[in-house]
Amino acid sequence: MRSFLWTTLTLGAIIALPLLLRRGDAPSLGASSRRLVVITANNEALRHETELAFREYYASRHGGEEVSIDWRTPGGTSEIVRFLRSTFQANARHAWSSQGDGACVPWSEELSAAMFGGACPEEEGLARAWHWLRESQVGVDVDVFLGGGQYDHEGLRRSGLLVPAGVRERHPEWFAGEEPILSPGGGGEIWYDPHDCYYAVCFATFGIVFNRDRLAQAGFSPEEIQDFGARWSDLADPRLYRAVGLADPSQSGSITKCFEMLIQKEMQETLAARYPGLPAESLAPTPQELEEAWGAAMTLLKKLGGNAAYLTFSASKVPVDAATGQIAAGMCIDFYGRAQAEWERSQLGRETIAFRTPAAASTVSADPVAILRGAPHRELAEEFVDFLLSPQAQRLWGKRAGTPGGPRDYTLYRLPVRRDMYEGAELVGTVFGEERPFELAEHFRYRGDWTGRLFSAIRVLVKVMLIDCGPELREAWGKILEQGGLEAISPEAAEAFRQLPFPYREAAQATRTLESPQEEATLRRGWIQFFRQHYRQAAARP
Repeated sequence: MRSFLWTTLTLGAIIALPLLLRRGDAPSLGASSRRLVVITANNEALRHETELAFREYYASRHGGEEVSIDWRTPGGTSEIVRFLRSTFQANARHAWSSQGDGACVPWSEELSAAMFGGACPEEEGLARAWHWLRESQVGVDVDVFLGGGQYDHEGLRRSGLLVPAGVRERHPEWFAGEEPILSPGGGGEIWYDPHDCYYAVCFATFGIVFNRDRLAQAGFSPEEIQDFGARWSDLADPRLYRAVGLADPSQSGSITKCFEMLIQKEMQETLAARYPGLPAESLAPTPQELEEAWGAAMTLLKKLGGNAAYLTFSASKVPVDAATGQIAAGMCIDFYGRAQAEWERSQLGRETIAFRTPAAASTVSADPVAILRGAPHRELAEEFVDFLLSPQAQRLWGKRAGTPGGPRDYTLYRLPVRRDMYEGAELVGTVFGEERPFELAEHFRYRGDWTGRLFSAIRVLVKVMLIDCGPELREAWGKILEQGGLEAISPEAAEAFRQLPFPYREAAQATRTLESPQEEATLRRGWIQFFRQHYRQAAARP
């Protein structure tokens, strides 16, 4: 009986504790409140502030009616995209096989690939399946996909999983004039879909976070520390061996984008040496020149991976570890870096860590929102998209918590997408200082024709090259550094270190192969064996 009593009391405490700790000022919701289902990889602070503001926005327009958001957070962007694709495919198969068309054209891998393909196939049966999906209400019981990157949203749109949001029909004033409130893109990046299926709600840039004290301990002079982070190659400095933090690109679309920026910049610099004075958008390199530029970028990535103290699944871990001194520097997305730097400054009274976007080396990327096909609450989803693009929501991204019109509890350190958020009184209480994304976009020209179509291949290649083969890479890089670097070792060892499992001209084919889970597994195993073998060769013959 005593054991039963203690068990009952413990269970009662577990059940009651969340109720006792609930914020007294949190709005209560009645059983009749409307519910929106949103899938996202965004953190709790953004979800909290977004929901509070949306409740107020919705109530003010619907006579005090309540609304709630059912947040679904299965993991990073990569996991969300895999979940959406696999669940849509399963539900489409069931719907297709349950109606007459299924008897005419049985479900198959070929039909599935055609149905979710980017272009309508020519064969009549497959074309019918392609059109059927895009006219159907097949869904996954989720209304909205929030966050991630333009690449993943565009992939879902081409697969027929997103539907037009109707933003331009409801708000034509946002797109009018020479400098519209919502710009279509900049620096080679796309900020909203011309087909109306996704829209950036905030911007992101990518850069380097570093600990000033750790750099000094590693032998960097005050002048070098002041200039640190101006180049991606700073992370490859030999003095940072086992002192760099890198995140896993297979778990984060933003980290994949960060690696892509490094690749883009290195390719541009390699080609600029051949064509001095020619801007990036005017470069027309030969296939061989592109091959050499790609190889130089991959070698730089290996140097960074060789310097890594670890590679983490969490993109937010890198700035935290830089603040504690566990690492000296690392790659990260802007809002993680700036938030951690400001927190350290407020706690210690001095700038222990800093974040910097390398000069003319990062695009201004979109963090979009989209309505999913078959959304069970379509009208509410449209209103949510309108809200995210409205001044009320845009003020949440860049203002300090507690500032009038800004977030209530958490500063989000994001860059709004509306041009009018960078004018006049809207700048009061903001955290982005003099940073202007529309100007930043002009300083770096993204060549999507070089790497954009290779995004999936970059995601997997970097994971294999730097993480799965990390121990072998770090051992090889350590021995190379002991000999004075790549230029000082034997040509055979240097060539082994630089080797890649496929040339640049075959990267597009590798990307297509990765679309099949079975073929991806086979390809990855081959890449792992390749890199381990060549890293060992480089380590054995320095």
